[in-house]
Amino acid sequence: MASDMSPAPTRSSSGVRSQTLARSLDVLQTLADGKPRTSQELADNLGLHRSVIYRALRTFEDYSLVTRAADGRFLLGLGMAGLAKTAMGDLEAQIEAVLQELSNVSSATAIFCGPQREEAVVLTSTRPTQRLASVAIRVGMRFSLTQSAPGLAILALQPPREHEIDEVALARQTGFVHTKGAPFVSLEVVAVPVEMPDGQEASLSLIFPTDDGDVAVMFRHLRAYKERLTTPTEAWEI
Repeated sequence: MASDMSPAPTRSSSGVRSQTLARSLDVLQTLADGKPRTSQELADNLGLHRSVIYRALRTFEDYSLVTRAADGRFLLGLGMAGLAKTAMGDLEAQIEAVLQELSNVSSATAIFCGPQREEAVVLTSTRPTQRLASVAIRVGMRFSLTQSAPGLAILALQPPREHEIDEVALARQTGFVHTKGAPFVSLEVVAVPVEMPDGQEASLSLIFPTDDGDVAVMFRHLRAYKERLTTPTEAWEI
């Protein structure tokens, strides 16, 4: 699966943007992989002057969004978790409950992803409780929008574009994306696009060992549980 097409930006409003804020958010996004870094390493990674990075880090420290390890390197702080919990509220628990049921019904790992810049980020991940061994996908893992089933499913929610990846156009027709070995070696992924009741774009995927699942059956499960997710939350029955 390959393409020279840059992914379309996720749905957003047009208008003037703050370059300073964008650079600061790039710092948080870089640290989101869990790897502690010095301010100079972050500056080198982002192609910015160290003073710019350090000012952003000090501000984030004040809000507990960033903290320092014992060796002085920076990593995400507990304030980030607090913001996420407050913003998601009961929705996070509801999504996890739906995904856990999907995992148990399909005997596969289920993940719910949202877009961030050019990547799909795992927001929720569940494994089937009845299996002794299953695929483990951690929350926060990131995949390329254009090189993964979860990402391609998200792109399928957007209007058609010139020179679009074939898999995206196909996903609009079939309602799902199926990949083998990408982004996981020896694993298959079936993903469906999900537009949440508030309009946010996401994807729902099932991950299982190669040739250990029927793609058509997996798609039927995904389609059923996608309807659960896209129903306004006040109507959910968990």
